[in-house]
Amino acid sequence: MKIGCYHIISNIMEEQDIDRTLQPFLTSIEDQLGEKLFPLDPADLKKEDVLPVIFIKSGGVEGKFKRIYQQFPPPYLLLTSCLYNSLPAALEIKSYLQKRGEKVEVLHGSDRWIGQRLKTIKRIIETKKICRKYRIGVLGEPSEWLIASGADYNAVRKRLGMKIYNIPLEEMIRHIDLIKEKDIPIDIIPAGDFDQKTLNQSLRIYQGLKNLIAEYKFDAITVRCFEFIDFYQNTGCLALSLLNQEGLISGCEGDVPALISMIILHHLTDEPVFLANPTCINVENNEVTLAHCTIPLNMCESYVLKNHFESGVGTAISGKAQKGPVTIFKLDGNAENYFLAEGEITDNLELPNMCRTQLQVLLKRPVGEFLKESIANHQIISKGYHSNLVEQFFYYLS
Repeated sequence: MKIGCYHIISNIMEEQDIDRTLQPFLTSIEDQLGEKLFPLDPADLKKEDVLPVIFIKSGGVEGKFKRIYQQFPPPYLLLTSCLYNSLPAALEIKSYLQKRGEKVEVLHGSDRWIGQRLKTIKRIIETKKICRKYRIGVLGEPSEWLIASGADYNAVRKRLGMKIYNIPLEEMIRHIDLIKEKDIPIDIIPAGDFDQKTLNQSLRIYQGLKNLIAEYKFDAITVRCFEFIDFYQNTGCLALSLLNQEGLISGCEGDVPALISMIILHHLTDEPVFLANPTCINVENNEVTLAHCTIPLNMCESYVLKNHFESGVGTAISGKAQKGPVTIFKLDGNAENYFLAEGEITDNLELPNMCRTQLQVLLKRPVGEFLKESIANHQIISKGYHSNLVEQFFYYLS
């Protein structure tokens, strides 16, 4: 997506003189963005993927704007300067648009702030467009214990544009069984002290899922993964870890709301994401421990392969994540309400009675709110503080 700039100025002003004055301001914004604001004609919007910005270069343009604004899609981004009554004109336009229920934002401040703000808005709009192209595969029914984690496929499609398809478990098994010994990508991860035969079977599951994704042209999948234990005496933990590392967002236990949360957080932050269970809360220390066996390898500073926690078979990831800021996010099955918290990873635990990767997180908001407001069991984690970005995504989504 490119950023295009439509210039609007009063007929009584000398545009060439004003342009000479404002050009350094625009150039500095472009330097912050790392790209040019190309001159925008409304006709370009039908030909190219463009984020339109309307530069209010002077006062006295409110009537002009009223006549032309419907040629542009919302949200309306009004770029302003401190000169030529640009800001007061933009504020008048903002109120006009708000009365009509339109999304509008006045971009005013330093060139650095405006450049960073445009970067953020661009990422949000790009994520909206990406979501609307998503094809999600649900491989098997959600696990029986996910009694509060259903999804309304129609509501998700209406709000986010994602299309969700149910695929029989037998189809998943067929794709895995088609993988021959020579097709197993044994060179992508070393076994170390781990059992090579078990690892190879895990990689067979990975390759089978990857082939299914390609055949159905899915962008993301969630898998009724505990069935692997019955069929193969193995697990899908490593397969999902590797797929997520490659940007093929993949969730476990057939949890559709968790998968959608993973997709949104990944594309907003450009970070790998980890689906985990909150396993312990320390109210006195304001800490929550989150654990699972499927952390993407590119979220880990180091890792070892172990057997799966609940079953004691298959391959699971015991990873150590870098200490520091994280965001925890979960969207509900109607794609309406969400839980959001920021915190810091303070430790990587190795307790024997939890899933293999165990992150201890010190929350910035009261941990008691986690017990009251979090949505179901699975929570999604990414590195960095991103709550403001997530909130703005849902603001611009409506």
